[in-house]
Amino acid sequence: MLRRNWLPALLTAVLVTMGSGCGDECVDSFDCRNDNGQPAEGKEWTCNDGTCEQRDLTTPPPPPPEDAGTDAGTDAGTDAGTDAGTDAGTDAGTDAGVTCTDTATGGAQDQGCTAANPVCDTTTNTCKACLDSDQAGGEDTGCSAATPFCKTDEAGGAGVCKACLDSDQAGGQDTGCAAAAPFCKTDEAGGAGACKACLDTAQAAELDQGCSTPTNICDITAANGVGQCKVCVTTGGTAVGCQGSQTCNAAGTACEGCADDTSCAPETPVCRTDTQPTACVECTSTSDARCDESKPVCNANNLCGCTTNTQCADEPGTRDFCDTAAANGRGLCEVCVTDANCAGIDPNRPVCNGKTACVQCVTNAHCSLTQTCNTTNNTCENSSVPTTPAQTSAQIQAFIAAAAGNLASPLPITGGFVTFLKPAVPGQAATEPSGFFLQAEAAGPAMFVSDATAAGQVAVGDRVSFNVTVKTVTSGVDIASTVTDFSVVTRGLPVQNLNTATPAGLKVDHTDTGTLVSALNDVESELIYLTGDIETADGAQGTGFAGFQITTDGITAPAATFRLRVPDALVTELDITPGCAFTLNNGAMWRFTASAQPSAFSSSDLTVSTCPAPKLVSAAARSLTEVVLTFDRFISAASITDAAAQFTFTEGLTASAAQVSGKQVIVTTSAQTPGTSYTATVATSVTDRAGTPVSGTANTGTFTGYRTAAVLRLTEVQPNFAGNADLIELQVVSAGTTAGLVIHQDAIAPIRVLATLPDVGVAEGDIIVVHINGTAQNDERTAKDQFPSSATPGNYDTAWDFRGAGGAGNGDIQYSSRVIMVRDGAGTIQDAVPFYRTGVTPPGAFPSNLQAIQAAGQWLPADCTGQACTPTSTPTSNDVSVNWTGILTTTATTVRRINATDTNLAADWAVGASSFGVANP
Repeated sequence: MLRRNWLPALLTAVLVTMGSGCGDECVDSFDCRNDNGQPAEGKEWTCNDGTCEQRDLTTPPPPPPEDAGTDAGTDAGTDAGTDAGTDAGTDAGTDAGVTCTDTATGGAQDQGCTAANPVCDTTTNTCKACLDSDQAGGEDTGCSAATPFCKTDEAGGAGVCKACLDSDQAGGQDTGCAAAAPFCKTDEAGGAGACKACLDTAQAAELDQGCSTPTNICDITAANGVGQCKVCVTTGGTAVGCQGSQTCNAAGTACEGCADDTSCAPETPVCRTDTQPTACVECTSTSDARCDESKPVCNANNLCGCTTNTQCADEPGTRDFCDTAAANGRGLCEVCVTDANCAGIDPNRPVCNGKTACVQCVTNAHCSLTQTCNTTNNTCENSSVPTTPAQTSAQIQAFIAAAAGNLASPLPITGGFVTFLKPAVPGQAATEPSGFFLQAEAAGPAMFVSDATAAGQVAVGDRVSFNVTVKTVTSGVDIASTVTDFSVVTRGLPVQNLNTATPAGLKVDHTDTGTLVSALNDVESELIYLTGDIETADGAQGTGFAGFQITTDGITAPAATFRLRVPDALVTELDITPGCAFTLNNGAMWRFTASAQPSAFSSSDLTVSTCPAPKLVSAAARSLTEVVLTFDRFISAASITDAAAQFTFTEGLTASAAQVSGKQVIVTTSAQTPGTSYTATVATSVTDRAGTPVSGTANTGTFTGYRTAAVLRLTEVQPNFAGNADLIELQVVSAGTTAGLVIHQDAIAPIRVLATLPDVGVAEGDIIVVHINGTAQNDERTAKDQFPSSATPGNYDTAWDFRGAGGAGNGDIQYSSRVIMVRDGAGTIQDAVPFYRTGVTPPGAFPSNLQAIQAAGQWLPADCTGQACTPTSTPTSNDVSVNWTGILTTTATTVRRINATDTNLAADWAVGASSFGVANP
């Protein structure tokens, strides 16, 4: 909802009451907060003997008072430390000792927190600068793309955002770093850290971290500060790594000034006398004998190494393959570098074990499905499961043939392979379960197990046994809903290998199969691989899911009965849109009655590529030196390498920097002239995340030099007007221009544009009525009565009448369960309200739309008892939304505000008599 400007007033009230107490009567701290607003920074309210006082957050609260004749510390015989029967230490159901509330997203300021420590850590009830919220190594809460990792133990426990973390104590790749520069130098970049190729960790000329002989020394200034391993470096006039009076050459590859070999160090034993000055090196082209079979050839820098397998194979011994990245990039001969090296030598020993030996296996993944790896001698041995895969398949088939319900006799499944995990998706529990898929042979059959106890014990690649005692059938899917005697026999088997691979797995490539729908019973729940194209926009396929009609080489016509099914979150993550190609790397064949729904649940399951070229949708000034460019696809930050050249403008405006935020790029510009019309052009070197360049024909957008935008609040809606003449009323909370303001239906795709407002200067308190399917006479630009109601029935002479987007492919408001919102030209939500209607099937995306505006801090409560609000949560998504059921097809009834104060709660709204054109309430 609308961001309010009441903070200064609250702070003034707080300053007046600090120290001496406010004198108000109170029972607990909630009363104090309710009567007096937020406390001062670093303080919290406490009720001391009926009087509100502020104390430091570190000061313990006073003991609770006692009521005569009741239990110690209670009121009216309720539990100790409570009021009106609520939980200990609370009032009106609030949590004990709460000092902050998680009300914002990202690093925005949570309720009760400060700008310095804006994030509420709900586990400790304290405000932090950041939280370690992304365990996968992504951007932590409170951090930015430049410093995405929260070091939680710094700043007295408040946390500090870092560019990288020293997370690998064994010297491996640190968090935030890459293979080329794996070490985090934590004290650089003002303490944010910087990734280095090597670190100066040793004394004198000993071996630095990341280096190897003879390039022992890390030159921390080389390679633009990333560091480079060298033979020697010059520090303070001293040639570190050299002997006696020798000097280090400029490249750091040799110590100069030797008389003969005896004057050189063991690491660089050869004195080059054919150069001036003379230099100690590891080898010369005429002294390859100084090199050994592991590094047989002297390179141009006079260092021993290798560059080709032939150089290694020409040497005696078994080190026949060159690892060109080893030995600081000089190359090192090994017995093997890749498994392919071993497979070419001996197909019976196809695995490269630590680059030192070719063996049959290192893990179970290298053996066939019915074998395990003996790690003592690295050989595959037959497992002890008493059934063959064919016999297990017969058991699965018997389960499929059984009637649903409690089984008279448990059905055994012995030695089945877990092929795929189906995780829980927000909101899905009421319609379909999570669990795992089981199969024994690539040709099937397969089954789905939803027993929660069993599902909590398995991983892909497990071989398991159990007895099925209860079978259910949901939308055509055979489900083992209760199992007993569950056990894991073997782990880590290569089940997700293609059935044509070595070793063979259970995954079958169905790209050419034309019978996935007609013969769905034969492939239900099986592990599949599939490639094809996304043909249509997503449609809801159950709460939390989207489904895209697809085509493959086997099924060439899109159909509603053949859809790629993915969670809504994955649609956003992979930016899945019509026209993209896809590869289902690992998927399960789900079904909904007769519809085939190959499914993916993570980005590792699904690859999206060759999507349509990104188009520039809009450009809008966010400030006098910022322009927001909005695209229809997510933009790759890595593709922006020269903002000044990649983002150009007319009228002499120039770009100096650009920052990517999803589908938007915020460009820093030179000073704009307010009201001047500019055109932005985006170079085709800017790409989406899949690497597709921005369209060369849809890469320009016009905008007006920044002017203060009006701030609007939704006040009344008529979504059921006869003839689709729906209306939306707004009130101007802050004066400015309405140019670029957009009214949307719903927060996530597909978003329905209801109106794009014209460029009109409006004053605080003005009323705007948007006629969704209005005409030119509903579009006032010069005065509120430009088209008076006497000549244009339906217009309001006390309000600005604007024409909406109906008739431009958008239509009217959909009178079901929807979110209505106002966004400014930069995409920031100014106000948003979720509405629901009883007796009408809600769209599957309604909970996601509600959750989106809650996450943006525009609706309360922020969640439903700590969980995402869904139709089955407590409270439900309907419980926290505005009920607009019962609106007639005239303006006699509408849904409108009944509170003058916007609290972001459903209680602000009610259905009743309309009041368009005048302030509500």
